[in-house]
This record gives sequence, C-alpha cells and structure tokens, in this order.
Amino acid sequence: MKRSLLGVVALVALVALALTVTAAGEDQAWFDLDNCAICKNLSAEKGLIDNIQWESHLIASGMLSVAKVPAEYEEVYNRASKNMQASVMKMQQGEPAKLCGFCMSYGKLAMSGAKVEEVHSKVGHIGLVTSADENVVKMIHAHGQRTIDEYKKMQAEQASAGG
Repeated sequence: MKRSLLGVVALVALVALALTVTAAGEDQAWFDLDNCAICKNLSAEKGLIDNIQWESHLIASGMLSVAKVPAEYEEVYNRASKNMQASVMKMQQGEPAKLCGFCMSYGKLAMSGAKVEEVHSKVGHIGLVTSADENVVKMIHAHGQRTIDEYKKMQAEQASAGG
C-alpha cells in the first residue's frame, strides 16, 4: 500500500499561524495518517492513499515534491485538500490539534520564511519549498531528507507486510 503526503505540502504552510498545536514529542511518528489533524483527511478518502505515486527531491534552494494522482482520484484528492485546508483554518482560529512530525516540521519551515509554492500540471501536483537564506535551505534539506528516508522506510515496512 502506498501512502502519500504531498497534499500536505501546499497546505501545511498555514500551520505557521497555528500556535495551539499539540505534539507527541521528539519521538512522534514522522507520518501519522491516522492521528494527525491534517494528514487524516487524506486517509479518510477511501483508496486515495493507495493510488498516489509520491516522491521528494532536494534541490539547490530547497526541495521539490511530486504527487501523481490518477485521473479517477483527482476529485477525491481535491476534496481531501479542501478538508486539510479546513483543518488548518480551525487551527488558525485557535483549535488545538495533534500533528505528525512531518506537519510540525513543515510548519516550522513556513515560520522560518521558506517560500511554499504548488503547481498543478498534467504530470501531477508539484510542491516547491525554497529559500534564498542558506540557513533556511539547510532546514528544508533536513526536512526533505527525513521525508525521503521515512517514506522509504514506510514503503519497506508495507512491502514486508505484504501491502
């Protein structure tokens, strides 16, 4: 079973305004599609997670992520994205929320001044997180590498479990 988090990429930047977030601590899961207030909107859509191809790459000024969403899931993906945005809006209004390590880290990038962009193309949804500040680029690279590593680990666990 493949799990994707790119939908989070464009939306979690809004977490910068959410000061009432609760987290499980340093040992929290990097990806938590069941308990994260933002990510659970992806897993709530039947079949979506299993049908997105997702990858991240480090680039000179930050990171690039791509999610290839099959045409038959595009509407579902858009609905999940809107629901994720609604979750972020609730947090902006002061509602406490539990976030996974990915979303917490992503929010910190946004608070540090990283530029977040999303491009919708025929080949997929492309997310860019960049900065001209070399210290912020180092933070983005750390986040990106952890995301790449954790995704590989998750895929290996799913493969060994027969998923």
